[in-house]
Amino acid sequence: MPEPLLLTEALTRRFGALAAVDGVSLAFEEGRVHAVIGPNGAGKSTFLNLLSGELRATRGQVRFRGLDVTRATPDELSRLGIGRSYQTANLFPELSCADCAWLAAQSRLPSSMRFFRPAERYAEVGDRAARALDVCGLSGRRPALAGQLSYGEQRQLEIAMMLATEPTLLLLDEPLAGLGHDEALRVVALLTEVARGRTVILVEHDMDAVFSISDTVTVLVDGRVLERGSPDQVRNSAAVREAYLGEEIA
Repeated sequence: MPEPLLLTEALTRRFGALAAVDGVSLAFEEGRVHAVIGPNGAGKSTFLNLLSGELRATRGQVRFRGLDVTRATPDELSRLGIGRSYQTANLFPELSCADCAWLAAQSRLPSSMRFFRPAERYAEVGDRAARALDVCGLSGRRPALAGQLSYGEQRQLEIAMMLATEPTLLLLDEPLAGLGHDEALRVVALLTEVARGRTVILVEHDMDAVFSISDTVTVLVDGRVLERGSPDQVRNSAAVREAYLGEEIA
């Protein structure tokens, strides 16, 4: 059996006496969409922050492609090929869509902090940025300022910026949060396209979206794994239904 792309072993994060993530051991297979769901306060975002290096683990280990990255910083993880989106779109509001995607693509160059070479000479950077905008349906919005986009378009741009870094693993934190019905449908369609051939860890409250695009679903409750399985297994789990205290999960 091939080694999982990402592996957590007894991963724990404590805030004083509270264990927000409590001994989570999970394997994330390459090329699959793995959703992490649970009631409010279950530890989902904390778990994602541990994977992206924005929080340090109290105990346990994270391994990416067999490499121990438990103490790696967010920029180190990004260079290794881990992309991250946030509950609130994380953009450069005063820059155009084209410039936002360009900066993301340029960050992958070994010489990304050398500013005296004309940027237009980096043809591959422009190509990656253009491809990312095209995939995300924003090729016609290249001159528009990021801060003037609709919220749904800002979500699309954030995903484009992530794709411009050519990540191996995508960490998506509630990509549908705050979206209206039509915008949510558009972003779900985008996520379905983006997920093809990529490894995705998805934290999301919209269960219709979760079950439509995920290969595997893990349920966290009180920082611990309650259930892990296919969408149908999780949907039909009595333990999961009880944990949601009557919340609809189908």
